[in-house]
Amino acid sequence: MTDSTSNKSWGAFAPVMPSFIRLVAGVIVLVIVEAVVLGFPGISNPITGSTISVANIVVFMLGLIVCFIILKFGTQLADTVSDAYKNYRTWTPLLAYFFQIVAIGILYSVTNGIAQPYFTAQPWAFPLIFLLIALIPTIKVVVNMVHALEGTGPTKHSQN
Repeated sequence: MTDSTSNKSWGAFAPVMPSFIRLVAGVIVLVIVEAVVLGFPGISNPITGSTISVANIVVFMLGLIVCFIILKFGTQLADTVSDAYKNYRTWTPLLAYFFQIVAIGILYSVTNGIAQPYFTAQPWAFPLIFLLIALIPTIKVVVNMVHALEGTGPTKHSQN
């Protein structure tokens, strides 16, 4: 249902708006579902014989879905920006990196309620795990940005 008048109202952002709308709508719907479910009476009571509650499990499951939505539609948005705006092609890996780090941060916060009771002896270990996970996309984006800004490709030069 897109016509020429709706594209004119978006102006230069017309190519990225469908991806952006999917990303925002998916996250908003899941945040509303989480707020409704967490309002149920007794959901925050611990499960018998455990320190984990049903609310912790619900937050984890919905947060995991939000992470997948952010990764899928966030990287799709970065690809769309790369295709639509050729001048910013060098900088679009930073946009994808932003969505990856946001997804890792969300995953950290939603797993905290479930995993923290198991890390009471070494409370530093749980954040360290996520720090190590976050290093992977950080190293990847730094290497790609250095190569893109230097103008060197991923191919190696042979020596004679």
